[in-house]
Amino acid sequence: MATQISTITPEQLYTAQLRGDQPAILDVRTAAEYRAGHIPGAQLLPVEELRPDEVTRRFTHVVAGDQDPLYITCWNGTRARQAAERLQLAGFTNLALVEGGTQGWEQSGLQVRRYGSAISLERQVQIAIGSLLILKVVLGFSVHALFFALAAVIGAGLILAGVTRWCGMAQLIARMPWNRGEPCPERVNA
Repeated sequence: MATQISTITPEQLYTAQLRGDQPAILDVRTAAEYRAGHIPGAQLLPVEELRPDEVTRRFTHVVAGDQDPLYITCWNGTRARQAAERLQLAGFTNLALVEGGTQGWEQSGLQVRRYGSAISLERQVQIAIGSLLILKVVLGFSVHALFFALAAVIGAGLILAGVTRWCGMAQLIARMPWNRGEPCPERVNA
């Protein structure tokens, strides 16, 4: 059974960075979202590609069951929680979520590193679902009424995503070419 995952405020994490600590910060968003703005020092490992062995490879001082904390962030906390739960199941015990994610970091007035811009994965899903629904309605009126029934499939997918916190549309969109690629180099500042 999973235990409670601790949290850290953006200000507390920033203070640790100012003290000269090298906190292990894992950003689990897409590469495009990461390039659009991330917490300085955060390393990218999208939640879709998250594997415990990859975490220990990237953060050599963070080992499952070890005392060094791994701070996990995404845009607002949803994917970070999913990543933390997966890592907990793999034996990682010292995990902490950044409260509010990168959005909370920015809202606290702290600078992020940027290398381009991107639309968040959540907004991409909303745009895709909205576009599909409009298309189904237009096709329902102009081609065949059966297209109205297909809109119910989209509704069922939304219900499934809400209940299970797994969204097939988000999984698909995260794999699109514009959401993949290399993270930004650390030399680029806000």
